[in-house]
Amino acid sequence: MRASTVEYHAPARFDDLLEIFVRLARIGRTSATFECAAYLLDADELMVTASQTLVLVDLDERRAAEIPEDYRERMRSFEGADLEA
Repeated sequence: MRASTVEYHAPARFDDLLEIFVRLARIGRTSATFECAAYLLDADELMVTASQTLVLVDLDERRAAEIPEDYRERMRSFEGADLEA
């Protein structure tokens, strides 16, 4: 993981039903950034937003590795025009 941020907007209780959304916001050469949001289901109230940037790592070299172009293209196709590249 390269970076992670979380912002809490409202408290949730243990038995609350939440609806969680995750999208790929940016895909680079070696990293990808995901954005998340959780809403209280019954009230449609935003509870939390988060962002995580993950880096693909070559485990043998212990260095950042390039995300394969075919995977990047599939993600661009799935996410559409909103995806930052």
